Formats: sequence, structure tokens, C-alpha cells
Amino acid sequence: MKNSVFLIAFVILTSVIFTNCKKDDDSPQPVIENTTPEETTEEETPEEEPPKIDGTWAVSSTDYYGYENTSYFIINPDNTLITLDENETGFRNLNNANYTHDEENSQITINYGFGSSLANYTVTEDELVLSFPDGSVTLSKNEAISDSQWVEELTILDEGDAPWTDSVDIAWNGSQILVGNGYEADDIGLVNPETFALDGTITTTRSAYAVEIEKYTGIDRYFFQSDNGSRKFYIHNEFDNAFIEESLDLGSWIYGLASMDEMRIWAASGNEDALYLYNYNTDTIEQTIELDGTRPYGLDYQDNHLYICSGYMLYKCDVSDGLQVVNSYSIPNVRIFGVAYDGSNFWVYGERDNEGKLLKVDLSI
Repeated sequence: MKNSVFLIAFVILTSVIFTNCKKDDDSPQPVIENTTPEETTEEETPEEEPPKIDGTWAVSSTDYYGYENTSYFIINPDNTLITLDENETGFRNLNNANYTHDEENSQITINYGFGSSLANYTVTEDELVLSFPDGSVTLSKNEAISDSQWVEELTILDEGDAPWTDSVDIAWNGSQILVGNGYEADDIGLVNPETFALDGTITTTRSAYAVEIEKYTGIDRYFFQSDNGSRKFYIHNEFDNAFIEESLDLGSWIYGLASMDEMRIWAASGNEDALYLYNYNTDTIEQTIELDGTRPYGLDYQDNHLYICSGYMLYKCDVSDGLQVVNSYSIPNVRIFGVAYDGSNFWVYGERDNEGKLLKVDLSI
């Protein structure tokens, strides 16, 4: 009996102690919070710009006749375009144009002022293909060239109005500029290089598009002139204008004459696109040079080089063995027809806005 009572008391005591221990337990309880998973923002890849047609492009290949001599296209963001050309003979040229760009339809319209041409194109970072109705031009990106490297731009030091406007050559007689009369005047002009006044004239019955003074210092120095579309040039005595003789037949439309020495002279035929070295002591043609489509106008020969006017360009050429173009020059907005050297600087006869000008430029030998 005593053992039963003791067992009951022990069970009761143990229950009380266990209950109190639970009530007095002050240890912190873990708190479970509802947390939102960390948000991650994806980086947006910038949209790549499509390749542009702007820039300098070298011609890789072409089967389009209009650009058979083109070496480079320079396409500017201001809707101007320049092509840099060079033919097989080495004559360089640059042509300025405007263009309109239809980027949505991948089309470009090029306008040179005398006509326009439409091309579809495809472009990548490194290649531009222009597809014209009659052929295509494949170009590769090339920023290593500029128009100023291709052609040297001359600076005008002095200028005045020419006595008339025609596609004539000029010459230097030691103190005056001789100006061919062409169709616009009855006689050859003698212009004062300081005042640009017409000091006098040389009487002629011809339409002398080309004039020249012989490289000779004697009193019987010759004076040369051409005549309209004739295949000949004519030799006179400078002192009294007496007729001496005429040349053999060369190419017609002799636009330029350049004395080489006291017996040889270069003549330029605009009709044949050719140069002739003529010996008037022996009446023989010593050399003929075909210019492959480059039309020559005025000529001058200085320091073993022949200077040739053609369109908006003036070329310095080595003619010691055939013809090699040494340098190419231009004057902004001036079409160059005649050239002469006064002993210090070159002069050109040119046309700006259809007005004849005599221009002294910063070019010497």
C-alpha cells in the first residue's frame, strides 16, 4: 500500500515539473517570413545599326561601261559623291555628283548634272554592290585615299577676264600672254599680265585655237598657229608675221601647240585624241601618242615635261619614252583650255560659269 501511494506521488510530481519547464522556456522561437525570390533583370542587347553606304569604297570589279575607269567612290553623308577615275594611260580625273538615298528600298540615284542613274544596292560592313540597269559595280571599303591625294588642287594667285571666251590655248612671248582668237575674235590677242588689258593683236586670217612661240632667242623666232578644224598648223616669223610654211597633215582640230626646241613642236589633235611630235626642220612626224579617249586641248612644254589641258584637269607628263602622267592638277570650278609659263609661274586660260578667265596659279617647274 505504501509503495502504491509513493508511486502515485512520484508520477504527479514529475508531471508538474515537466509542465512548469514548458511554461518557463524563454528561448526565442524561429520566425518564418514570407520572402519574395530576388528579381533578376535581363540585360537588353543593343540593336545593331544596319551597315551604311557612306565612306570611301575601292572598285573591286565592274562590268558597267559608265564606271570602267573608276577607281574609287567617295560617298559623303551630305548627299554628295565623288568618283576618282584613272584610265589606262594614267590620266586621272574626279567627278562630283549629288545623290538621293532611298534606304528603305536600298536604292541610290546618282546625278552628275547632265543626267542621273538609279542603282539598287546591297551593303555589308566591307562590301557595297551597285546594280544599274546595264551592269554592276562591286566595291570594297577603303578609307586610305582622298580626293586631295588623287588630284592636286591649284591655288589662284591672280586672275582677270580674258578678252573673249572660247576654247583656246595661250602662249607667253616674254612679256605678254598670247590668246588664240578661235571663232570669237578676228585676230590673236596680246594681253598685259599686270592689268589684263588687251595691249594689241596679231593679225591673222585663221581661227587660231592654238598659238605658240618657238623656244629660240634669235630675231627670226617663229610663231605658230592652228586654224579651225584643219589638220595642219602654220609657221610665221614672230618679228613681222610673215608666213613661212605649213606642217604636214596631222589630226584635225589642233587645239594645242608646244615648242620643244628650235626644230620640234608638239601638236594636240582634239579630233583624234592624239599627240604628235613634229620636226619642222625635216618635215617629219617623229612620234605619235594615242590618248585613249582623253581629249587634249592646250599644251606647254617646260623642263622636259609636257603639260596637257583636258576638261577640268591639267596634266604634267613625261614624254621621254611614250607618255607617263607625273601629276594631275585641278582648279575648282574651272574648265582648263590653255596653259603657258612666264618663267616663274604657269598661267591657264579657263572658263568659269561660261566666262573666259586668265589665271596665274601656284605651279612652277
